[in-house]
Amino acid sequence: MKLNSTKMLLLWSMTIGVMISMSSNSWIMMWSGIEISMMSLIPLMSSNSILSSESCTKYFIIQSSSSMIMIMSFMMMISKNMLNYEMILLTSLMMKIGVVPFHNWVLSVIEGLNYLMMFNILIIMKMAPLTMMSYLNSMMVMVPMLTMILGSIMGINQNSLRKMLGYSSIFNLGILILSTKSNTVWLSFMAMYTIMMISIISFINKMNFNYINQMSISNHKKMLNLKLWIILISMGGMPPTLGFSAKLLVIEFLIKTKTMMNLTIMIMTSLLVMFFYMRLAISTITYSSNMNKTKLSLSKESSTNLMMINLISLPVMMSLKMMT
Repeated sequence: MKLNSTKMLLLWSMTIGVMISMSSNSWIMMWSGIEISMMSLIPLMSSNSILSSESCTKYFIIQSSSSMIMIMSFMMMISKNMLNYEMILLTSLMMKIGVVPFHNWVLSVIEGLNYLMMFNILIIMKMAPLTMMSYLNSMMVMVPMLTMILGSIMGINQNSLRKMLGYSSIFNLGILILSTKSNTVWLSFMAMYTIMMISIISFINKMNFNYINQMSISNHKKMLNLKLWIILISMGGMPPTLGFSAKLLVIEFLIKTKTMMNLTIMIMTSLLVMFFYMRLAISTITYSSNMNKTKLSLSKESSTNLMMINLISLPVMMSLKMMT
C-alpha cells in the first residue's frame, strides 16, 4: 500500500485513538478512542477490490454492533446493575477482538486485505479492548481455553498464509486474555508478539507470498530461507527465540497464580502451534538443502537481523525479571 498524506493522517489518527483508549481511566474515553481508531482504519482498508469492500463492510458491521452493546453496558453501569454491566461489556469486547465464539469474522475480513491492514486488525486494533479487559474483575476460564484450542487445531491444515496467521493470532489472543490480570505480563507478551508479527508480515509482504506452498525460495536466495526459518521457529515458540520467551513469561505467571488447568491447556496447544510452524520451517530448509550448493555470503545487515530475532529474548527476559 502506497502511503500519501491522507493515509498518513488516517494512520496517525488510528494510533492516537489506540493511545487514548490505553491511557484513559474513563470507560467513555476508552470507547471514544476505539471509535476514533475504527473510523480511521476503515478508509485505509477500502480499495477498488471487491474483496476489500466486502471486508470493510463486515468489519464495520461487527465493530458497530459491538459498540452498541458496549454503550448498553455503560447504561446498565449508570443504573447500578453491576453484574449485567460487566457481562455485557465483556461480551462486546470479545466481539471486537474476535475470540471464540466470535472468531469467524476475523478470518473472513483478513482474507480480503493486504498485509499492512491485516497487521492493524490482528495487532493494533486489539490493544485497546485488551486494556479494557484488564480493568474488569471477571475471571474468564473457558473462553481463553477454547480460543487457544480452536486457534491451534484449526491452524494446522491451512494453506493460506492469511488464515494461518489469523488462527495463530486467535491462539495468542487466548494467551493474552489469560495474562490480562497482570499488566506487566500481558503488555510484555503483546510487545514481543508484535515484534514477531512485524518480522513475518514484512517478509511475506516483501516476497509477495499468499500461500504456504509459495514459501520455497529459489537457490540464489538461500539466505532468505535461513532468515525465514528463524522467523518461523520464533513464531512457533522454539527456545531460545523471542516467541519462547514470551510464552515462558506467561507460563511463570500462571504458575504463580496457580491456574493449572489454563497452564495445561496452554502448554498442550502451544505444542500444536509449534508443530505447524516447525513443519513449515523444516520444509523450507529441506527444499533449500536439496538444491545445488552455492557460495553463501552473509552480509552484515542480514546477520544483524538474524541475531536480533534470535537473541533479543535474553535481554528482554532479564529486563522483565528486574521489573517484577
